Amino acid sequence: MTDKRRRLPSQRTLLLVAAVLLLAGLVWVLGPGARWVVDLDVDVTKLPAKDLAAAADAVRGRALAIATGLVALAAVYYTARNAETARRAVELTQQTSTRTLELTEQGQVTDRYTKAIQQLGDSDNLHIRIGGIYALERIARDSARDHGTVQEVLTAFVREYEPELGQPAAQVAEDGTTQVAHIGKVPADVQAALAVIGRADMLGVDLTGANLAGANLVGADLSGADLSGADLSGADLTNADLIDATLSGADLSGARLSGADLRGAVLTGAELADATLSGATLTNVDLTRAILTRAILTRADLTDATLSGANLTDAYVTRADLTDAGLSGASLIGATLTSANLTRADLTDADLTRASLIDATLTGANLTRAQYDSAAAKRYAIPPARFLDDPPEEQAQPS
Repeated sequence: MTDKRRRLPSQRTLLLVAAVLLLAGLVWVLGPGARWVVDLDVDVTKLPAKDLAAAADAVRGRALAIATGLVALAAVYYTARNAETARRAVELTQQTSTRTLELTEQGQVTDRYTKAIQQLGDSDNLHIRIGGIYALERIARDSARDHGTVQEVLTAFVREYEPELGQPAAQVAEDGTTQVAHIGKVPADVQAALAVIGRADMLGVDLTGANLAGANLVGADLSGADLSGADLSGADLTNADLIDATLSGADLSGARLSGADLRGAVLTGAELADATLSGATLTNVDLTRAILTRAILTRADLTDATLSGANLTDAYVTRADLTDAGLSGASLIGATLTSANLTRADLTDADLTRASLIDATLTGANLTRAQYDSAAAKRYAIPPARFLDDPPEEQAQPS
């Protein structure tokens, strides 16, 4: 055997041979072949010359009709094949053009991204850094594949921010001593980065440990964000979206969270002293060991919230909904719970010393080992069984 393979004739060669044979056969039928075909069918010796000529012409006409049909079929085949070839060529051209356009656009995005990063790294010019931040926002909107990268860059920029100490201000501590605090201000470039993060569909951002004291985050979308250990003291988070956000150990003292949506958020051990949470949605929120001293929770929805071990000393919780809330071991010393809905709330071991429960709804609440010292504080409350055993107010007063 030889290594050379026998080459099969090409399709074009076969078609050419078939066309030559068809043409030769047609020429033969149009010539003497017509008489031969007639002779096969009838005895030509018995036909007059006129009928014989007519029969031969009929054979030639049929041969021409068959040949014409075959040519027409071949023409249709080649037309369809050429059309398919042309269509594929157009598709290939379009794909090539699209790919070229994508590569060109990606190259432009890469150039824009590189320039924006250079602007962001300019330590001398605040306005150039802000321009770089907004350029990154535009890139995130224009290029879905670069959205995550831009998010990481901006969040890293915010996390690395170290505040400068502001003007000292005297503050009086709870023990009566005077302390010196430094009031800082979030710089414009960091605030711009926060604004972009809060509105550019950047979900689940990582801002752990970020110093955002006094930041303006009104209406920001921070759903699923990780703000563990972040300093948000004095920040304005009015109407912010913090659904499923993680704020464990975060400092939110004095923060404004009115109307904020904190459904499913984790605020374990968070500092919320003096925070304003009026009308906030705190459904299923975890406030275990959170500090809520002097916090304002008017009309807040705390349904199914967990406040085990939380400190709500002197908190203002009027007209709040605490249905099924877990307040076991919580400190509610001096808290104002006027008109609060505490239906089926778990207040096991809770300290309600000096707490005001006027007009509160306590139907089905669990007050096992709860500490409370004033019957007057429960005036007009809808009491559970534990309160029904309390002595009348006049008997509780010392003689």
